[in-house]
Amino acid sequence: MNEDGYVRKIDELGRIVIPKELRQRLKIQEGEHLIINCVDKNIKVSKFSYVVNNINFIKKLGDIFNFLFKYNLIITDLENIIYSNKSFNNLKLNSKIVIDAEEFKKLNNIKINNEITINGNIFVEEIIVSSTVIGMVIIYTSGEEDLSLPTRFIANVISGHIEVI
Repeated sequence: MNEDGYVRKIDELGRIVIPKELRQRLKIQEGEHLIINCVDKNIKVSKFSYVVNNINFIKKLGDIFNFLFKYNLIITDLENIIYSNKSFNNLKLNSKIVIDAEEFKKLNNIKINNEITINGNIFVEEIIVSSTVIGMVIIYTSGEEDLSLPTRFIANVISGHIEVI
């Protein structure tokens, strides 16, 4: 790296390699989608979030679910809380939460980030598009209800909507 940033050569197919240090810092994983734009004669590369790009649909779905059922609902992408019927929106996630989604299905408390820990009867379902986890749906309650079906339903509706786009 020099004072202007990383210098990389474009190959014969127009490809460049994003340095490992940048990929780690920005949490860019293999297979993840990026957006490439031209801004003032500069190339801008940004992370692409299917969840964020469908935020209006997700908010409407969350609001309808909350109106009908009154359970606590959190919908995330890989880094942030996208929807919550609490005041958790636009907060960063604990970096391990999506990685450990299967483990969280067995717990009765989850540390979402440094400020938020949820307790009770917790149900977690991954949002999967094209065999890639892009976020999670978390429903929790203090009661003993089995909410695995509605959790799976919301995750599948979001996945299905995004697949169509």
